[in-house]
Amino acid sequence: MSIKSKQLFWFFAFFLIYELNIYLSNDMIMPAMLIIIDEFKAEQKFIPLSLSLYLLGGSSMQIFLGPLADYIGKRKLILTGNALFLLATLMVPFSTSIEQFLITRFFQGMGCCFVFVGYAMIHELFDDIEAVKLSSILSSTTILAPLAGPIIGSAIINRLDWKYVFFMSGALGLISLIGLFKFMPKNEVTLRFLDLGAIRRSYAKIFSNRRFMFGIFTAGLATAPLTAWIGFSPIFVMQDMRASYDTYIILQCTILSGFVLSSIAIQKLKNDFPLVHLLRMGGLIAAAGMLGAGAGRHYIDVFAACMFVYSIGFGLFNGALIRCSLTSSKESLTLTSAAMSLLYCIYLAAWLQLYNVLCQRFGYSLSTYALLNIPVILTIVAFLLIFSRGMATRGNSAALLAQH
Repeated sequence: MSIKSKQLFWFFAFFLIYELNIYLSNDMIMPAMLIIIDEFKAEQKFIPLSLSLYLLGGSSMQIFLGPLADYIGKRKLILTGNALFLLATLMVPFSTSIEQFLITRFFQGMGCCFVFVGYAMIHELFDDIEAVKLSSILSSTTILAPLAGPIIGSAIINRLDWKYVFFMSGALGLISLIGLFKFMPKNEVTLRFLDLGAIRRSYAKIFSNRRFMFGIFTAGLATAPLTAWIGFSPIFVMQDMRASYDTYIILQCTILSGFVLSSIAIQKLKNDFPLVHLLRMGGLIAAAGMLGAGAGRHYIDVFAACMFVYSIGFGLFNGALIRCSLTSSKESLTLTSAAMSLLYCIYLAAWLQLYNVLCQRFGYSLSTYALLNIPVILTIVAFLLIFSRGMATRGNSAALLAQH
């Protein structure tokens, strides 16, 4: 799609930098995590814990930010979030212990809390397919970051100290802050005063909406395998397999580039393409890839190729699943997006810790990870088929309006 307004184009561009930087900052440091825990004399379990705390930080304020977005305006909140992320990022390099490192990572993750505000604006302004296309571009940052992050991070730590990863992230944070301050449009304030009772009732309706809750739970579960791969791959590849940074980077690029390709494919869809087709087709492709990865877990090239197929399938259904979940509620889209972001981060952190506990029990190995993914993908496909029932007519804005 095309953004006709020059101001909106630059706003989207700098918001994209802000979101990309949030994920890039995490993924650039992953190749250095073995160095960091060695420097702080810490255990391996702190590697995935660092990612979990980052995600929990990203779920810590949404419930409050939703009403504030309607009360003080989305522009102020996004600028505040960017500034908070910038400050916390510049604090991380000055950690002197693993505990300080984890705490500052939590506060750095809080910058993620504000991203949903930008997503809410997009879903308010565009219809089904247009919103899915823009959301797909934004969502691709979560995969582009693991592709570019390890490459950039490895290049930095091979020449400089790991702390420079966060200095670079701080520079990007400053660029996005300046750009958003200049180009982000002002929006109308929809709440003249905070009616706490009405807000509480709205959240109660959102959290009691079974379709919304089921859809977001499914989205969180579907993201868990790729998130676990990002969190555990330094251990699997560089420690268990004793492979090089180059091998680690090649595996990241192979596995995660499928999501980028599917995001590009989604941009080519016509506006009347039924979202139900994306849900079902993506789910089946993802299942084929994940089951193949489990069967070929002893052959790294087969495993990587099959995980590439999974990421293609995931990329096809993820945006449609989130869109359909968000619009299943009749409440404020800002509050619904806040609830989604809160639940999404909590689910991801919880699934990641479950992977961590099971890997501690059965060994931090590629084989353990691949076998854990098998019951997960079977559950995901079943949930997608259940969620997509009755959606055959939903393909465009007219269908959406007819249903709501």
